[in-house]
Amino acid sequence: MSTSLSKTTLSMYGLMGAPLALVGYPIAIWLPVFYASEIGISLAAVATMLLLAKLSDVVTDPLVGTLSDRARTRFGRRRPFILLGVPVLCGSIWMLFVPLPTADATYLLICIAGMYIGTTLVGLPYGAWGAELSPDYYQRSRVTAWREQFTLLGLLAAAFIPFLVEQYGDGSTASIMRGMAIAICVAAPVAALALIFFVREVPTNDVPGQKPMSFMSGLVRVWGNKPMRIVVGIILIVTLAEAFRNALSLFFMKSVIQATSVGTLYFIYFIAGLAAVPLWLWLGRKLGKHIAFSICLITVAIISAINMAFTADDYWLFVGFFIAKGACFGGLQFLPLAILADVVDVETAETGKARAGSYIAFASMTSKISTAAGTFLAISALSLTAFNAKLLAENAFEDLLTLRVLYAIVPAVFFIGAIILAVRFPLTAKVQADLQSRIQARKD
Repeated sequence: MSTSLSKTTLSMYGLMGAPLALVGYPIAIWLPVFYASEIGISLAAVATMLLLAKLSDVVTDPLVGTLSDRARTRFGRRRPFILLGVPVLCGSIWMLFVPLPTADATYLLICIAGMYIGTTLVGLPYGAWGAELSPDYYQRSRVTAWREQFTLLGLLAAAFIPFLVEQYGDGSTASIMRGMAIAICVAAPVAALALIFFVREVPTNDVPGQKPMSFMSGLVRVWGNKPMRIVVGIILIVTLAEAFRNALSLFFMKSVIQATSVGTLYFIYFIAGLAAVPLWLWLGRKLGKHIAFSICLITVAIISAINMAFTADDYWLFVGFFIAKGACFGGLQFLPLAILADVVDVETAETGKARAGSYIAFASMTSKISTAAGTFLAISALSLTAFNAKLLAENAFEDLLTLRVLYAIVPAVFFIGAIILAVRFPLTAKVQADLQSRIQARKD
């Protein structure tokens, strides 16, 4: 029977999720509006630069994943990459969130590409490290749940900064971005040190005498894992839908709903997400992770479609459904990652290889590409209309109608495909226990 991981280990591991979330929230919600409305770069140019910067992940994600799997140092496999990644991440974030007066589209491209490289160097080894902390189906759910609770705490902190600026500062987007840059540059080194000094790395399970698989062979092997292909499909669709919606969220809330305290609403949103994590964890135990995830997707799809009916006159109805969507956020975050850890066991049972880094890299690359695609498609679609990013609430009704369709209906359609894949996922608790028995037999 697998040993239960201590709360100290889980908390020291999960802590890194907070600064990574602090990065993700402003990039998804605030950055497009900031560079379009205050820096003066066109919506089309912002969308293009975000997409081009993401293309670097096609190379860096699988490369870092494979290298961290194969690395053998006195400090472990994952630690050196995280130590390198934190300063790259913090430096890029400061330049991106507190831009120079001469900032233009090229400046945006360079800074955000550096930020993506930094998050790859930190995030991929970090994710693989967590997948290897325990072989047990339910312990992995605990690892993922703790990480995602810290992720939600990070998102809560990220939303609290705009709340403070809106309530007690000048309320400007520039002040909000500077506050989040300071928070990231403080939190990331602290969390990295906690992870490096207080969480052990589990030695590789590679079968003695086996030669390391080449980079391309490893990718082929990952793609040959049928449950992995289903997970990749789910991640692709869900991330695309969420990125599409997130890119338009601030525009929708300020223009259609005419909300004046968006930071406050997101603060409440993430509180609901944090509070609901135990519910999704309980459903995962009772019904299976993939069934719990399917329920989460169905709920999100319905809420998304309902948003089409809202205008400024329905402010409080929108707030109620927005909070309900927030309660689903934890399920969308941690359930696919918990499922992914089980997928790695399919190959380990067959070959004896422990290649969690390659699997996390493949999933991360998929997530990042679909995030870039969703953001690009959403902002590009909006830029084709007469919508003016600098006017927000003063846009014409016809342009707001297009924005409502893009924000509400398009993501709901995407979620239908993810639901179909999720309900068909084959790895249950029983199947995963059988895989672990085969893995143990290989060791013996």
